[in-house]
Amino acid sequence: MLTTTINFLNRSGSSITAQLSLPADEKPLAYAIFVHCYAFSDQTFASDAIVRSLNQKGIGIFAIDFTGKLTGNAKYNASINDILDAANYLEENYKAPQLLIGHSIAASACLIAAKEMKSLEGIVSISGIVEKDQLEGRIKKLKTMTKFELGKNKLKIEEELATKLVANSFHSDIKQLKLPILLFHSPFDDVVHINNAETIYQLSFHPKSFISLDKANHFLTNDENAAYVGEMIGSWSERYVNMTNDNPLVTQHQTAVRIGTTQYITEIKAGKHHQIADEPIEDGGKDLGPNPYQFLLAGLGACTAMTLRMYANHKKWPLDEVYVHLNHEREYLKDANETNKRTAKLDKLYRHIQVKGDLSDEQRQRLLEIANKCPVHRTLENNPIIITDLLEE
Repeated sequence: MLTTTINFLNRSGSSITAQLSLPADEKPLAYAIFVHCYAFSDQTFASDAIVRSLNQKGIGIFAIDFTGKLTGNAKYNASINDILDAANYLEENYKAPQLLIGHSIAASACLIAAKEMKSLEGIVSISGIVEKDQLEGRIKKLKTMTKFELGKNKLKIEEELATKLVANSFHSDIKQLKLPILLFHSPFDDVVHINNAETIYQLSFHPKSFISLDKANHFLTNDENAAYVGEMIGSWSERYVNMTNDNPLVTQHQTAVRIGTTQYITEIKAGKHHQIADEPIEDGGKDLGPNPYQFLLAGLGACTAMTLRMYANHKKWPLDEVYVHLNHEREYLKDANETNKRTAKLDKLYRHIQVKGDLSDEQRQRLLEIANKCPVHRTLENNPIIITDLLEE
């Protein structure tokens, strides 16, 4: 994913810092605002996992740290208006957000803000807090600020947000949403009780979905739980968020590739499948996908494994698994008369095959012979002729 730090002004003139993360091809099919409270280093994996999963689905993410700690903004006061101003910024500079994701107290703020965001097609609450008895005890009104306590996470919030939370007036806001909603909460959450998710679920209209996060904590510090939440949001979004590609890669051929001005991210369309190719960082790329030679090795390896699978099935041999490990190396050939002069390069593909199963030595040897007959292997050895022409624009 490609992440850029963006500073924009809210309606009061204060600077708000956000992270804009785009899919690998930098062409998002939709945008989401993600407001979270992952303020410490052991909590940031959760936000990264969610952003990564949605980027892979083609959704651009505009992420705001509701605590202000990750961006080092000690004067930041969390506000409902900041979410609305973020939506306005996206609409003016990119595209209006279609998805709104909130975590913890930020989920409560998102549920309040959502009714004013006409472009929304869905909303996600992760460990949201809406119960009055659990809100009141966390709000500490001081002379110059209002603080909200979430375990070791403490954040400053605007008076307007504090008032709405204490009054519980935003319950009526939830009833008015009439948007698809996805709820996550853990029965083991020791910061915000799971009955908050039950309340949101009861107040919401269908379609609504609830996913219980077994053995997760409030901040999703377990990597597996965080990745799971990201994957589930991504899959759910495909159903409810309209993601139409205005400029799809179209071809009448077996395979097509396209590269724009972004170095060196390349879109690949093979049949109905889409992939991204790139170069490693040390070669000027962003390492967002395999490089061309890795795709070449993958093609040979996949063809080898499939060929062995087909042959073993035909012979009814007990072949359980096939592993193919490959490397590409380029060696210089030296002229026989000028041993110090480099005159040509020889490409070598090294293929190491593991076959697992109750196989005899004769069967293993035969599988090695069959590997050398896989179609891609034979194509590479036959020095294929490449015919190139230039198409009209």
